[in-house]
Amino acid sequence: MVKKRCGLVFALTFAFLLTTVGSTVAVEPGRYQAMQISVGKKNEYNIFILDTKEGHMWLLETRESRIDGKLFGGLKYQGKLRPGKKAGDVIFEFGKTD
Repeated sequence: MVKKRCGLVFALTFAFLLTTVGSTVAVEPGRYQAMQISVGKKNEYNIFILDTKEGHMWLLETRESRIDGKLFGGLKYQGKLRPGKKAGDVIFEFGKTD
């Protein structure tokens, strides 16, 4: 199962990079950073991907089929980060009531 999981992650990450890079021949080293996020079950996980140059974010989600145990998933665009004007700026608030 680990080989299948690694193969899926590699294939999806490679496909992601091909689609985001477009016709660019070389990608800047370190531009795309990825972090695995556990979602509870041992074979289900998400990978958060950040474009450190332009601030775009994606979430690669995987799930395991209850029927046959195969992995499936999708890549979701999460938006673009907005920089603050100075360190400590709050750029987004939620749950605050007046």
